[in-house]
Amino acid sequence: MIALYLTSMGEAAGKSALCAALGVNLKAEGKKVGFFKPVAILPEKASTGTADQDTDFIKKALALEEPVDLLCPTSLSTKDFQATANEKEPAWLKKAKEAFGKVSQGKDVVLIEGVSGFKAGSGAALAGSHTVEALGAKAVLIVRYQSDLEVSQIVAAAKALAGHLLGIVINAVPQRRMDSVKATLVKSIEQNGIKVLGALPEDRVLLAASVGELAELLGGSILNSPKNSGNLVESVMVGAMSPDPAVSYLSLKQNKAVVTRGDRPDIQLAALATSTSCLVLTGDIKPLPNVLGHATEMAVPVVSVKAGTVPTMEALENILDKARFSHQKKVERLGELVKEHISLKL
Repeated sequence: MIALYLTSMGEAAGKSALCAALGVNLKAEGKKVGFFKPVAILPEKASTGTADQDTDFIKKALALEEPVDLLCPTSLSTKDFQATANEKEPAWLKKAKEAFGKVSQGKDVVLIEGVSGFKAGSGAALAGSHTVEALGAKAVLIVRYQSDLEVSQIVAAAKALAGHLLGIVINAVPQRRMDSVKATLVKSIEQNGIKVLGALPEDRVLLAASVGELAELLGGSILNSPKNSGNLVESVMVGAMSPDPAVSYLSLKQNKAVVTRGDRPDIQLAALATSTSCLVLTGDIKPLPNVLGHATEMAVPVVSVKAGTVPTMEALENILDKARFSHQKKVERLGELVKEHISLKL
């Protein structure tokens, strides 16, 4: 049985996403795959009894039989977790070892989601190193791309994993930066004796938000096709022009949300003639029956919001930065990217 521990230098680096994608790929190869999260670090206002959402999603994505509280046996606040940093075997790690023995039974590979903030000398690095040793795991260090990444910090974090490190994955690299990252950053890291497993590009599908997330953010109501609330929104466009040029304008982007007033059936129908994931109708004005009927035929949800078009667009400005990964299409897409860009042999 191979235990693979995925940790990251920063927050939101893609640990859960990579666990899900790797798991799906390994299952497709015929391997028996498990997942484990030794400890979940809770958001500031979350209750200690809250089930870990990432674990719940990966359990479903990999069709695992074990209950969530076995796959993730402990949840701690940041403060309580940091208080255990200098302990060789804190209570949560003892509990993790026992649970891991059960989770790993009959598995070929167990993917372990580790801590964030793994930087040399940090409490997270100490906890991560102790976990890797306790579970007999190999490790992958995930680094989310930033323009100001320092090679020295990456190398120091990698060396903190000593002989357990398989290599580094650089995640979310803008397409226009891929060549320079491979030519400079990857080369510099490998000159220090650290293997880079690959660099994953940014992708529109992975950045997309679902219609349901969009409606929740806006406090809107989905008027039709609720089963399609999982449609992914890759971009947001405002429809405020005359209908003739609207079709050509709205055709510029695929899988989009189109924001327009509820009393503009011309724009709404123009949007439905293009690749549209949902309509967002502002001003608390419901659409005409023929528009709603056509949207339903096209399986395009219509979201009605009370706010006007301008405040709605402002509210949606950063929605793609906050989108959750928990969507099967995202797992499938990341799995494709992993096959193409990551060299990881287990």
